[in-house]
Amino acid sequence: MSRYGLAIDVDRCTGCYACLVACKSENSTAPGVFWIRIEEKEAGEYPDVSRNYIPMLCMQCGEMPCAQGCPTDAISRDSTGVIIIDPEKCICETTKPCTAACPFGVLTANDGKKSYFPDYLTPFEKEASAAHPQGVVEKCDLCYQRITSGRLPACVQTCPTQAIIFGDLEERESNLARLVFGGNAEALNPEPKVDPSVFYIKRRKIH
Repeated sequence: MSRYGLAIDVDRCTGCYACLVACKSENSTAPGVFWIRIEEKEAGEYPDVSRNYIPMLCMQCGEMPCAQGCPTDAISRDSTGVIIIDPEKCICETTKPCTAACPFGVLTANDGKKSYFPDYLTPFEKEASAAHPQGVVEKCDLCYQRITSGRLPACVQTCPTQAIIFGDLEERESNLARLVFGGNAEALNPEPKVDPSVFYIKRRKIH
């Protein structure tokens, strides 16, 4: 079994949002639904202060707290190590326990908003409304349709500074595994430990 994941080099990330735009374009997400977001954090003390841009997305956690919080078994992991949400099983009409269970706050329920414009849908929005049913919880799946056909996730391919590294943690010779197991990348790992598959490279502490 594989375990696909990412390492994000915070020192390389300039906060350009290219990854976010690529994600929305590739996955046709609805208005207000983001599978990746950029958080800004300051580090250091005056006069040695820096601003960090932290891409946040599903961490593909080994412990899967979201699945533990789902009452309908809509969340599972496949042979690639990617966590998948089954839209036909995601039927909680009001409360979404999985979103509350995620310690990173990266699951979003599609509230049914279809358009940025009041009178019509753009071609992109028509595709999005068909692909993403209202009420279903959504999150990053590492561009599942791409990685299962041998391509890189859209954010990885698009990043102009090559700040996002994709790979298989089970392949110890991969660039990702070397970074992680060589001690050059760390997880944003809250309590309780959730064993994420997304890691961050930064000379300074970022959390």
